[in-house]
This record gives sequence, C-alpha cells and structure tokens, in this order.
Amino acid sequence: MDYNKSYLIMHIGLWTGIFIALIFALTEVNWIAHIGAIIMLGSLVQAAVFYKCPNCKKSFKYSREKTKYCPECGTKLDN
Repeated sequence: MDYNKSYLIMHIGLWTGIFIALIFALTEVNWIAHIGAIIMLGSLVQAAVFYKCPNCKKSFKYSREKTKYCPECGTKLDN
C-alpha cells in the first residue's frame, strides 16, 4: 500500500471511529462504542506501518498535512 492510500484510510478510520464511539457512548451502548475505538486504533496502526516515504522509508508525522517533499530525505512526493 502506498502512503496516499494509507493517509486516506487513516483519516477515514479516525473520523468514522470517533463518530461511532461518541454516538454509541452517549446512547450507552458501550460494546459498539468499543468497536469505534478499535477502528480508530486500527487506522493508526496501519498508518504506522504504511504511511512512510517510498524512498527512505521514514514514517511521516500523523498531524502533518501531506507534503510535496519528504521532510527527511527531500524526495519529491506524488500527491
């Protein structure tokens, strides 16, 4: 998987997990709220594995927006 797909999956997973966890925590259906937390955790784990520079393999920071160049090696990235 490339870093662009990983970035997209990370953000979709985080927002979906937050939505599910909040809605079902407020309605006191805690077992579904736990599933939302698992979705959030899973999206972060996949980002830790795949959200890296294709050249130097250094991980990108999660909070940083997608950049045009790798902050470590300076390789131009396709966005």
